[in-house]
Amino acid sequence: MAVHSFHIFDRKGKTLFTKRYIRGGSTTDDEEQLSEQRKLVFGMLFSLRELSASLSPAEGPGDLHLVKTGASTLYNYETVSGLRFCLYMTPEASYNPNAQQNMPSNAPNAPSTGGVGGGGPGGSSGAGMTNTAVAANVRGALKHIYEHIWVTFVVRSPMYRPNDPNISSTNFEPSLDNYLKGMSWYRS
Repeated sequence: MAVHSFHIFDRKGKTLFTKRYIRGGSTTDDEEQLSEQRKLVFGMLFSLRELSASLSPAEGPGDLHLVKTGASTLYNYETVSGLRFCLYMTPEASYNPNAQQNMPSNAPNAPSTGGVGGGGPGGSSGAGMTNTAVAANVRGALKHIYEHIWVTFVVRSPMYRPNDPNISSTNFEPSLDNYLKGMSWYRS
């Protein structure tokens, strides 16, 4: 699966970090497209989360784990504090679930529940449907990025300010890149 971009948003929609892994066009066009993509991604996640919360029979916020379209999949991990970690990727058609995984030891092995799109309860229910093993793997990776990379390199940094974290002065980005490139499903 090709990773197109990675975004981190705060609870108010402010972009704390973004990185595009697949480049295209000129640098100016690329920045404009990335800015527009960030706005659309957060707006879509916010709207779909509100919709799922209003339609859910259970009380509390509706969990939104992934959004799948014919062209791509957006994986989402939301923390208790409202941070949203989003990974924008191509479909899982080329994923081999039997390949050795580079999953953190505490990552969930159970299929992801909730989300928009996807296969039936038994996993992939046909061509083009979301493989629950892939969804659980990517969601576990997003959780690992938050718990082990974000907290270690950003929150524990002496220059950390909750309203305006200075991510460029930390080793967050190189650590993120190394972690993603070590995943069996990563392809740029």
